[in-house]
Amino acid sequence: MNAPSSSPAPVDANDSLHEARAGVRREQWLLLLGSVRGATLPTLLIGALFALFYAQYAPVPRLLTWWLTLAAVLGLRHWVARPADAGVALRRGPTWLLHVLLFATGLLWGVAPAAVLPGIDDTLLVTVVLLGAGMALAAFSAYSVSLAAVTAQALPLALANLAVLTLTRDPAHYALAAALALLYVHQGVVMVQARGVLERQIRLRVENALLAQQLSQQAEKTAAELERRMEVERSLRASRDRAERLSGIDALTDIANRRYFDNRLKQEVSRAFRERAPLSLVLCDIDFFKQYNDTYGHQRGDECLKLFARTLVSYCRRGGDLPARVGGEEFAVLLPHTEHAAALRLADLARAAFDALEVEHLGSKLKPNVTASFGVATSIPTHLDAGDALVRAADQALYLAKSRGRNQVASADEVESRAN
Repeated sequence: MNAPSSSPAPVDANDSLHEARAGVRREQWLLLLGSVRGATLPTLLIGALFALFYAQYAPVPRLLTWWLTLAAVLGLRHWVARPADAGVALRRGPTWLLHVLLFATGLLWGVAPAAVLPGIDDTLLVTVVLLGAGMALAAFSAYSVSLAAVTAQALPLALANLAVLTLTRDPAHYALAAALALLYVHQGVVMVQARGVLERQIRLRVENALLAQQLSQQAEKTAAELERRMEVERSLRASRDRAERLSGIDALTDIANRRYFDNRLKQEVSRAFRERAPLSLVLCDIDFFKQYNDTYGHQRGDECLKLFARTLVSYCRRGGDLPARVGGEEFAVLLPHTEHAAALRLADLARAAFDALEVEHLGSKLKPNVTASFGVATSIPTHLDAGDALVRAADQALYLAKSRGRNQVASADEVESRAN
């Protein structure tokens, strides 16, 4: 039986039946080979005892020749029955040699009485015949898996025994011959029945192995299909996440856009409301940016926006901090769990860092380089709609920073105190 391949093909019913039959034949052949090899030494020893016992009644050279011939046949038979040749024998079909050697074994035991016949009386002759009968009956049990093997060894032996008993012209020997004939027939019937049971067991084992192979192939196919579907699902999920991520990122500055900022603002307001935690917001924009575009062109203006975005990102060091572009030159930084003083300090550091870059801006009415203004607001939300109020407060603070001369940070607390 072949091992399942990495990409199993469906097994056809006819192919499965053919493979099952081939598997049964192979199992039978392997059992026969094992029986033949297992019988080699006992048969050789029995032959040696036979030759030694009857050496006093028959010429020793004749018995020695008989035993050496038996040993040669048994040795060749043992060599032919090597397990390594099982698959070759089934593919090429040269099983005839083993059956010829089994026939030779039976023939040698069949002529054994002739080797000692002239020098023994009827009593010893019966012992020789019974020894041969025992060898024939042993073949029925040892090689029952193969009718051809039993026939090859037992038939010449049984016929020779019956012939010896018949040629003695002794009525007692006739009765023994008839009894042996009936015994052979009975043993043959038993062997056929046992062979049927054995064949069913082998067929069941082979069919179970084939079924296990088919189930393994199906399991591999199912696993491969499941893995393919999981891979498709992972790819779709990655595409969806990428699309969601891209839909929330500003194409120019690679930071969050207005849509993503609005969604995160709602989430952070809800979290701060539940946890009674401070939530800070920084709104900022670049001073005199329209004049910068008019003076240097939109391409330089885009580079300035990218530079400002990178400056904001460099000061958003916590995982929850969110820099976002919410308008043309307008930006926001959402700072969860951040007190007002910390938010003011972050905004002033970012303002100073951007100013220190000294990006030329001859159209500015403030300095010869680009600057930015910041407005900061902080609250502990008391309701889920507090996000709009927070944005208004930060926007008013940004307006205050603009009105006071730009390039500075203003607090929503200052706006409130002025209003009061």
